[in-house]
Amino acid sequence: MKVDIRPIIRDHFASIERGNVNKRPYFDYFIFFGLPVAMGIVAFYLRVELGRDSYNASITFFGIFIALLLNIQMAMFSIYQRKTDAPQDDVMNIIHDEQVELRRQLLEELNSNASYLILVCCVALVMCLSSYVFEIEWVLMSALTIVIYSHFLLTMLMVVKRTHALFQREYVRDVS
Repeated sequence: MKVDIRPIIRDHFASIERGNVNKRPYFDYFIFFGLPVAMGIVAFYLRVELGRDSYNASITFFGIFIALLLNIQMAMFSIYQRKTDAPQDDVMNIIHDEQVELRRQLLEELNSNASYLILVCCVALVMCLSSYVFEIEWVLMSALTIVIYSHFLLTMLMVVKRTHALFQREYVRDVS
């Protein structure tokens, strides 16, 4: 099916689980999902209502981030496409192969995370656009918007950290 988003979501969850050998990353799940839901519940019980201007700003915010995330994916693809010459020395060749594999894994995780964030932005964009156009200012809609914003921001921090690690490796590699 052309619009099946399940692989994107599955790959994103798999990227959260990587590195946690033989255990589920429950703390990570709590940070990325539980904390945003908790913030939404608090906002709901405090009767926080976002105004129409908040939804208007959110439409712009999420629309811009869709374009930025697509741009990040293009940068990652160009890094992935770049070929490096394998050293002639056997030991250096093993190190080179390990570095190439590490870069490939990091790019795979980043692509999964960026694709997932694009989906989150699309959902948020539709939700905020609906709230703006139909003038929905319910407490529940505000709480859901807070959940999506906080989930987006926490996941974006993970992408920033991974992107930083990837580009730092590229800069170090270019210097040597």
